[in-house]
Amino acid sequence: MKKLFALADRFLQESDWKTMALLKFCLLGLGIVIGAMVPPKHKKTAVAVGLPLFFVTYLPLMAKLIHLAAEQQEADLEEDYV
Repeated sequence: MKKLFALADRFLQESDWKTMALLKFCLLGLGIVIGAMVPPKHKKTAVAVGLPLFFVTYLPLMAKLIHLAAEQQEADLEEDYV
């Protein structure tokens, strides 16, 4: 597992936003395919699991993005005064 995580870390370090966007779209496509295969009687359960999972992962990612954007804006303002 350690080798797999090390490889994932290296992949992320060498990726730009375009690669990450492709990864997200790939996962979105996989989610759509899996969602289409869920039998109707289990769709509510799938949504009940998927929606909280989405929010638990999405909110920290957006918090990090907002934090980085605020830091960048602060750095840009400091550059303007120098």
